[in-house]
Amino acid sequence: MPALIAKDVLERAQTLLQDPNGTHWPLPELASALNDALLEICLTKPSACAETVVLSLQEGTWQTLDAGQTQLLRVVRNITSGAGDAVRTSNLAITPIERDALDNQIPDWHDATRHPASATVLHVMTDPMNPTDFYVYPANDGNGQIEAMVAVEPTSVSIPGVGPDVLTNYTDEVDISPIYKSALIDYILYQSHAKDMQMAGASQRAMAHYQSFLSKLGVRRKVEAVATPDSA
Repeated sequence: MPALIAKDVLERAQTLLQDPNGTHWPLPELASALNDALLEICLTKPSACAETVVLSLQEGTWQTLDAGQTQLLRVVRNITSGAGDAVRTSNLAITPIERDALDNQIPDWHDATRHPASATVLHVMTDPMNPTDFYVYPANDGNGQIEAMVAVEPTSVSIPGVGPDVLTNYTDEVDISPIYKSALIDYILYQSHAKDMQMAGASQRAMAHYQSFLSKLGVRRKVEAVATPDSA
C-alpha cells in the first residue's frame, strides 16, 4: 500500500472545509491538527503505532522501555545475542502472567540471591497503570534480549519553514498506515469546526466529526478482535 503523504490528507480536509486557499483555516493550522490526530490515534489505539523491536534488558526484574516507546503490547521470545562465549541460541517463548499470581506463589521472586538471575526470560508482567515499565522473571543478568511489539510515538508532520501556506510543500510521509486516512481527516475537521464554536452549527459539526473519528477507530478494533487467533 502506498505511503500516506501529508499534502493528500490536508488537501482533502481543505476540500471538505470548502477552504481550498487556506483563507479561514491556514495550512499550518491544519497540519498541527493532523499531528494531534496522530497522537490521539496512538493513544486510543496503540496497535496503530506498533513496531516489532529487540529490547535489551537491564539487570534485575524491573525493566523500562526505550525513549519514544510508549507501551509494551506483546512479548514474543528470547533471541540470540552476545559474542564469543556469550552467544546464546535460545529462542524460548516468553509467556505473560499476572504479577499478583507470581507474588502469591513466589513472594521473594525479586530476590536474585534466592532466584538466580538469568539472560533468559520465562515470564513477563505488565501494568496498565504504567505502560512503559514491565517486570521479567527470573531477574535478568543484564545480557538478555527479547523480541517484542511496542507502541511508539508517531513522527510529527513538519511545517515547512519556507512556503508554509503552499500545499505542495507538505511532502512528509504521515507516520501511520493509510487505512487511517479517513479518521485523520475527521479529526482535522473536528478541530477546525471547534475553532468556530461561536458560529451557528459549528459545535454540532465538530462533535459529529469527532464521533465519526472514534467510530472508525472502534470499527478497526472490532475487525482485529475477530481476526486475532486468541479470540477463537
